[in-house]
Amino acid sequence: MKKTVALILISFVVLGCAPDYENHLVDSEQYDYSEYIIEDSIETDINFMPEEIYTTNQMQEPLLKLKLITSEVFPSISSEILTTEFIRGSELIIRLEEIIEPIISFTAIGPAITYIELPEDITEISFINGSTIDQYTIEINQQEISVRPIEENFTFSLYSKTFRIPENSFAYVCGTNTSNTYIYTDFLAILEQNPDFIEFQFVGQGRIPYPTAPNGHRVNHSSRYYEYSDFNEFENLANVLNDYSFQNIPVNSGASVSMYSWNNVKFHSWIEN
Repeated sequence: MKKTVALILISFVVLGCAPDYENHLVDSEQYDYSEYIIEDSIETDINFMPEEIYTTNQMQEPLLKLKLITSEVFPSISSEILTTEFIRGSELIIRLEEIIEPIISFTAIGPAITYIELPEDITEISFINGSTIDQYTIEINQQEISVRPIEENFTFSLYSKTFRIPENSFAYVCGTNTSNTYIYTDFLAILEQNPDFIEFQFVGQGRIPYPTAPNGHRVNHSSRYYEYSDFNEFENLANVLNDYSFQNIPVNSGASVSMYSWNNVKFHSWIEN
């Protein structure tokens, strides 16, 4: 009898120490979404991912959004997903209502895409499509965004972890031909000679917010990432790249060098910066 009582007490202690995530799953199943459900719905599945974007070509800090992408391809890549969003405590509720296709389109085929504002204090995302509800937990901090499924029916998270764009950072992106790969190492040496540029890496598995390599070259070198303490030092790279490109990267050489800063400032070897 004493052993039975002891086992029961141990069970209560173990259950009481269960991870918050498990308790969250139970609570989520009890949520009432009836006030958000309408007859409208869409027939395609949805892929989604958090993404930091820029809304202009000017210097600006990145904005955190949730990108929704249909699995179905439509006649126009400019098609959009009509949604309505609600905030309930720390939960973001997204109701999918309609696919909007342009009346006249001269663009290529592609999925419908919509960006939704993603508040940084959100801990749960719920998608409503007709009477079907999908749910995810989301953890957002300054370094990364983690997404875990609770219930998946018509949605799919493209990445379980997405790295944030570090403040005061930039990416060095270079592609070359097979005959001039030295351009990559040459300009890399210029960057490393500046004590204000400290190289860093995104550690672990996850989507890197900067380009990981260029496209379309014979040799697409892996990108390198740096942080700086003085933005003027980064701005000076515009002239440095102009001079280097004039002397070492002729037209039709099959090589290019680019720098992408966290605040949407970009320098390219093929233009006057």
